[in-house]
Amino acid sequence: MADQRDRHSATVLRSLVAISRRGLADARFDETPLSVTDQSIVMAIAEQPGIRSIDIARMFRLNRSTVSRQLAALTSLGIVREAPSDSGRGRPLELTPAGTAAYRGTLDTLQKIIDAHLAPWTDDEVARFAHDLERFDHSADLP
Repeated sequence: MADQRDRHSATVLRSLVAISRRGLADARFDETPLSVTDQSIVMAIAEQPGIRSIDIARMFRLNRSTVSRQLAALTSLGIVREAPSDSGRGRPLELTPAGTAAYRGTLDTLQKIIDAHLAPWTDDEVARFAHDLERFDHSADLP
């Protein structure tokens, strides 16, 4: 029984990695000239305006210097900028209008890919899958 669970767990891992990479790679070939790492950082900033580079490094378990290099490139592309802050704690980040457009374009592309994959599924199957994914995602918040 444990062997079967281990096989299923490994299938979940392989599938999540493949889906994520393939989806972000497909979005990259659309109008967004950003790498998968760039897109992940842009999505984090879009979803958490004011996030700092240290927060991004922790979120993705990346070295701070790696995040700094990525942010420098995104800044030079006009995608990301430092937000004004009175807190004195790090430099909060925000998307520029071009960054917001890149973020929305990536989401639109990814949503089209998801919709295409789910097209043959029933509404009940989609609802169950969404429920199970949310449950899986929120279980990461447990201690």
